[in-house]
Amino acid sequence: MVKDIIDGIKDTEAKAAGIVEDARKQKAEIIARAKDDARKIIQDAEAGGKGIVKAALDKARQDAAGKVEEIAAREARDVEAVRAEASSRVDKAVEIIINKMTG
Repeated sequence: MVKDIIDGIKDTEAKAAGIVEDARKQKAEIIARAKDDARKIIQDAEAGGKGIVKAALDKARQDAAGKVEEIAAREARDVEAVRAEASSRVDKAVEIIINKMTG
């Protein structure tokens, strides 16, 4: 009878040790999966972040190119206006000089 009790205790201890070992293995597997999942999440976030930054840079480049075109067009109009004004003044100056010389 005592032997049966001792054998029962030993058997229970062996089962408990097996349960503890299984729990340790499951814990290690869960931690490994969590690390892999976290690594994937970080990689996805980095890839998404790079995409967002690239899109923002592309938009900024497009905006800058548009503004450069606007400025160039405005400058061309201003230069043409100055040329037209200068041309009319030159014509008036020539007319005045001719009038003074002939008059």
